[in-house]
Parts: sequence; C-alpha cells; structure tokens
Amino acid sequence: MIPPRIFLLLLAGLAWQPGHAEPLYKWTDGAGNVNYSSSPPPAGTPAERVQPVPQPSAEEIREAEESADRTQALAREFEAERLRQEAAEKEEARLRALEEPPPPIVIEKPVYVPQPVYYPPAGKPPPKRPRPDDRRRPPPPPVFPPVPPPAP
Repeated sequence: MIPPRIFLLLLAGLAWQPGHAEPLYKWTDGAGNVNYSSSPPPAGTPAERVQPVPQPSAEEIREAEESADRTQALAREFEAERLRQEAAEKEEARLRALEEPPPPIVIEKPVYVPQPVYYPPAGKPPPKRPRPDDRRRPPPPPVFPPVPPPAP
C-alpha cells in the first residue's frame, strides 16, 4: 500500500505534467524527412507548432461510456441470438439423423474369416476305376514258369 503523502505527490506530479509540457515542433528537413521535436528547429527552417489534443469534457466521457454500454448490450443480445440459433440447428440435425436410416458399415481393412476345412468321409476308399486304355489289355505273363504238380 502506498502511503498517503507519496500518493498525493504522485497525483500532483501527474496533474502538473500536461500543464507544463514543452511545445512540440514539426518541420521537414532538406532530405524530405518529417521531424518532431520539443526543441525548436534550426534557424531558417519553417516549422509549425503542434497543439496537444484537448482533454475530453465530462459530457463527452459520459456519452462515450453510454455508447460503450449500448454496444456491449447489443453484443450480448447478438451472442444470445447466435446461441439460440445454433441450438435450434443442432436439434434439427439430431431429429433428421433419427429419421434417416443409419449408413451401412464399411470395413476399410480386410478381415480374416476362417474357411471350413474339408475332411473326406471316413471308411473304405472307393474302388479305383480302370483307365480306358487298361480295360482290354491282357494280364502280364508270369515271370517264372509254373511248377508242375507232384507225381502220384
């Protein structure tokens, strides 16, 4: 907390500053640059004195505050209207989504589905069919001659 004496000195210094400010000068030099300074320009250079902007009156301050309040109230009304409109649009979209059937499910990635394994039936295997060229062929000759039967 600032002590009261120091606060009064600061307040007096701030109030004293605009009243005792040095005048501002504006001039253009030989190179075409515009200069602003609190010291007068060099001799022979035409210069104009810049007047400080006057402080606003109490009436102007009050009008500016009222205008700011009206603007803020209008902004709050617009924001409330925007929120109501967004809520109505959201509700309409929700109702439309309930009326429409859901879109089909699309699988982006292939899914492995195991296929059934074939097992042949158990039991005796079926007889082999002769090939067409084997049907009329005579049986092969024996490798060894037949043995004669024993004598009685």
